[in-house]
Amino acid sequence: MALVKFHKVTTLPATLEANAFYYVENGTFAESYITNSAGVARSVGNTAMINALIDQALADFESGMQSEMEIVPDIAARDALAPTTNKLVLVIDASADATVSVGSATYAWRQSSATWIKIAEYESMDVVVTWANINDGPSSSPAQIDSAVSASHTHANKTTLDALGTNTDGLTLNGTNVSSVWATNGW
Repeated sequence: MALVKFHKVTTLPATLEANAFYYVENGTFAESYITNSAGVARSVGNTAMINALIDQALADFESGMQSEMEIVPDIAARDALAPTTNKLVLVIDASADATVSVGSATYAWRQSSATWIKIAEYESMDVVVTWANINDGPSSSPAQIDSAVSASHTHANKTTLDALGTNTDGLTLNGTNVSSVWATNGW
């Protein structure tokens, strides 16, 4: 009978000791491995094993799945579909599903059990607009516009400059024509 050695580590070593139990504490996760007499690790209910099971389930699901995702407006439209193979469907307004409070959701039709399975939900969709994609947009860069806006709000004589204007007779101050005699303008 072989003795089993116990190791508590933060990462699984590259070379494992034979007949050993490894407890791996990694942040908020903990995993465990047991090695055989050749030092080969066997997973014990850990992330690697769970991921392998998920990968296998997805591979099994995908093997009988249509290659395109269908997009429908609501749950009623999803329920009206008659899939004959595994299928993914994006429901734009999935609020009729009691498990979705607001937004969209992606569902998988599992042909073997004839059921819809919610696999993801989305509260909103993000839209990214780049400066270059704005039709008939300004020729200035965002940095130039930011600089101009910032400067317009920090000028030392802003109050006086805001009082200046023009009309058909020329320059105005607070809406009144400015005389050509400087001493009478009340600056």
